[in-house]
Amino acid sequence: MAGYRLIVLCGLYLFFTLEAVAEPSRPRWKELTIQQQQILEPLAEFWDDMESARKKKWLGVARRYPNMNPIEQQRVQSQMQSWYLLTAEQRKQARERFRKLEQLPVQKRQEIKQRWYEYEQLQHN
Repeated sequence: MAGYRLIVLCGLYLFFTLEAVAEPSRPRWKELTIQQQQILEPLAEFWDDMESARKKKWLGVARRYPNMNPIEQQRVQSQMQSWYLLTAEQRKQARERFRKLEQLPVQKRQEIKQRWYEYEQLQHN
């Protein structure tokens, strides 16, 4: 009898574990508002396979997006898909570089931004 219970419990555990894995995280792409879909459009092809925690972060970006100036909005849109495609380690490294940059004196940060702007202009020509 105890062996039967153990088998049933293991079976139920496996069933609910597999069901949880098979259940796509919410919200699905079609459940987003039209405004959210427009803002998050670069992520459309990945959205339904994305884990809940990442969806929550992107929904936060979408919520802040209308309050951004047009230049910030354009930057967010252009970087959205490439950021998503980075590995967790690559995102961690990028965040660390950003923190280090923020700790530099203002003039040094401006010099780096200017050099980066000049580099980007070379790429577009």
